[in-house]
Amino acid sequence: MLFDASDPLGPRFRDAIETELTAAMAARRADVAACDGALTTAVDLLTPLVIDGKHVRPAFVWWGHVAVAGEPSEPGRLLRLAASLDLLHAGLLAHDDLIDDADTRRGRPSTHKAIEALPSPANPPLGQAGALIGGAWLMQWSQQMADECGLSDDTRAVLDDLRSRVLTGQMADAWAAAGLPLRGPSSSNQTLLSPAAIVAEIGEFKTTSYTITGPLQLGATVAGANARQLAALHDFGRPLGRAYQARDDMLGIFGDPAVTGKPVGDDLRQGKLTMPVQAALAMASPSDVATLKAVLGDRMASPDEVAAAIRIIADCGAADHTERSIADDLADALAALADAGLTADGVAGLTALAKTCIERDH
Repeated sequence: MLFDASDPLGPRFRDAIETELTAAMAARRADVAACDGALTTAVDLLTPLVIDGKHVRPAFVWWGHVAVAGEPSEPGRLLRLAASLDLLHAGLLAHDDLIDDADTRRGRPSTHKAIEALPSPANPPLGQAGALIGGAWLMQWSQQMADECGLSDDTRAVLDDLRSRVLTGQMADAWAAAGLPLRGPSSSNQTLLSPAAIVAEIGEFKTTSYTITGPLQLGATVAGANARQLAALHDFGRPLGRAYQARDDMLGIFGDPAVTGKPVGDDLRQGKLTMPVQAALAMASPSDVATLKAVLGDRMASPDEVAAAIRIIADCGAADHTERSIADDLADALAALADAGLTADGVAGLTALAKTCIERDH
């Protein structure tokens, strides 16, 4: 096999995806240079955001294909299609960091901070514009890269749905953060969503369908999957997506900034009702709940106040509750792969990939 199913995000796979991304960014840099050479500086600042990711979404595209039809005889087209999702993701990260006013990403200055520092004195409006336009560039280049793969109508529909859902999730996240109500799908009874339901809806759009199920369906559709295979991959992806988001939530609170590349406590300061926070609000004592609520959404919360909130989440059992939920969702995901008409190599690769996504420190 071209890639080892026991190490689905290993160096060989990463090198293959990064080769595609490096070539794509070089081509787009040349396009920008043809318009104005000075603007290649902005492209250069965006490139690490593209190249240095975990490449999780491309991996689900690849192993979704392998699970249905094995490795393609000509892998280049599938690798390029898979890699195009990392350009989309990088564009979303540039916008996310601007929305969250995050100073760093993966241990480097975030896009808007890097661009605002180009002139002297620093120019925050330039940074904001650069992140907005740079993110839009990356999303456009992602679509261009995918289009160059010669998509079928079915494949294009999956990709369009993936893009639409993640952007809808971004809007829902901003909507909820502003305190505006969410009501769920128009086909439902349209009652106001509870905080837990809001988090679940945003997670479904921003993480599950975009990171796991969408990429899986993309690879499987290219491979010609039947209804049974698509259903199994969906049933695998949904609980895994919840677990993936919950791991992100835990790392945002308890992770090592030297490893995650992001400051601890930013999710708390932004008021995000993540799974461990929801559990703590339900499990902690009234006085501790009041302390935690005082930190949530307070962008000026001190390090000591954030540390106190983190202790509450740990001590009341919310962190353990989240870890149990992650383990249960992972077990449910892996159970969905059994007797589903999938290839042995694909099941092995997806099993290892699922565990890698959950057992991570960044």
